[in-house]
Amino acid sequence: MATARAPLGAHECDRGAPMLRRAVMVLVALLLGTAWAADRVAVPDFPARAGVPSDLGERFSEALRSELNDAGVSVVAAPLITPGIAGSLEVEFVRLIAELEGARYALSGEVVARPGVPGAPFAVNVLIVDSVQGRSSDVLSQSLAIATLPRVAAEVAALVLRFVDAAPELPGGDAALFVSTEPRAAEVRIDGVPVGVSGVLDVISLQPGRYELEVRLDGYLPEVRTVDLRSRDTRFVHVVLTAVSGGSIRVTSVPDALVYLDGAYAGSSPVTLTSLPGDRAVRVERPGFESVSFSVGVRNFRVHRIDAVLVPLSPTMLVWPLDAPGSVVVGGVLQRHGYAPVEVGLVSIERIRDGAVRRVLRAVPERGLYRLDLDTLEIAPLVP
Repeated sequence: MATARAPLGAHECDRGAPMLRRAVMVLVALLLGTAWAADRVAVPDFPARAGVPSDLGERFSEALRSELNDAGVSVVAAPLITPGIAGSLEVEFVRLIAELEGARYALSGEVVARPGVPGAPFAVNVLIVDSVQGRSSDVLSQSLAIATLPRVAAEVAALVLRFVDAAPELPGGDAALFVSTEPRAAEVRIDGVPVGVSGVLDVISLQPGRYELEVRLDGYLPEVRTVDLRSRDTRFVHVVLTAVSGGSIRVTSVPDALVYLDGAYAGSSPVTLTSLPGDRAVRVERPGFESVSFSVGVRNFRVHRIDAVLVPLSPTMLVWPLDAPGSVVVGGVLQRHGYAPVEVGLVSIERIRDGAVRRVLRAVPERGLYRLDLDTLEIAPLVP
């Protein structure tokens, strides 16, 4: 990712007077008579960084606004926002965009060059903020080419809609969760919803079930865990955070895949990678699928998120975990790489493990990607 930045004016980058800047911008909004809209999304024109066609940021932003409008979202173009603020990717600045435009939600973004990446020479990075709930997304990165602009705009719009539609409150119940951290004062999120800060956070009452617990603190690697809560039971979770110098990259993919950072194997998705500040190359690959590469500009104490959807090399395919023990035979052929191309219709599946063999016939109803459950040998559509 190119590190060159459009120059910021002193009023845009002076971090020494955030309260004054905030007050000035809110006053401007009031003088302009900006109306507050609880469901409005402010989408300014994203700047194009060095090596990117000068109009590509504006074209992408317009396409993104069009996709959101088509989905029934109230969108404002935010014409008063300068390029320095529109491309800041900083939560504080994005909140100011929301306040200036009288919107609950606001976006900051940039289009950057990715030299040497065939088929996708650019990437778009986006940060979303909910100014009412105090929520913010990670920095979301999507590969981009001029020919794929409409599709990528639709993908980013879907991510924005997912953020906007996120439940602001968690369902209450008779299952309880208590979270402590070392060090204290870390932000605690459950299923993406901020619930408080460790050290002052009380016991959280929830409905029984499975939740994703995330703990964040500037200067430390985010910790993500899955917790199962039972009725009339209290789950105590203590998280010891790991200090980092730099930022992190959270990589998820459909299906799960191997992740490489700067050419070195870094684990299987979903995975959170630590990195020093600077441009980092991330590659996501899996047998049977086209690999995809990203260039991520890592910043101190920021979480950059990559959500990769891999393209299968066959129109109809079964997939299962890459590290699954035992063997899988599909259509009479031993499959060694966690996938099997199939045809629509009945498919024979054998699962061999510890000397035991199970055989079933399963119906593939139509073309597409299906997940094979190795415990039940049932198949189900794999949905991104």
